[in-house]
Amino acid sequence: MLGIKGTTRLWYVSSITNMRFGKYRLFSEVEALGRNPYSGDAYLFMSKDRHTVKLIRYKDHKRHLYDITHDDAKFMKPVIEHGEIIYELQYKYFVALLECPVIEAITI
Repeated sequence: MLGIKGTTRLWYVSSITNMRFGKYRLFSEVEALGRNPYSGDAYLFMSKDRHTVKLIRYKDHKRHLYDITHDDAKFMKPVIEHGEIIYELQYKYFVALLECPVIEAITI
């Protein structure tokens, strides 16, 4: 179960697309970008092919890593107007991103 509520600040990190990274490496990458991953905020990463999303969060003295993968569809791609590397994502867009896959073909 994904333990993210509307009160959690969500950040989309557009520069990291390597889904081989584990939670320790993703936490260190967020630190390298000048952010504090231990503040309770959640950080979202998306693969280049948009089939996989990883989300990290520090809560209750534990590092959490959520790995969500679509088999037949892709996640919607967030388009950031100003080209920022880390962008604050509103909760409603986060839910839409996870729940509304982009299907590129329909077999009839």
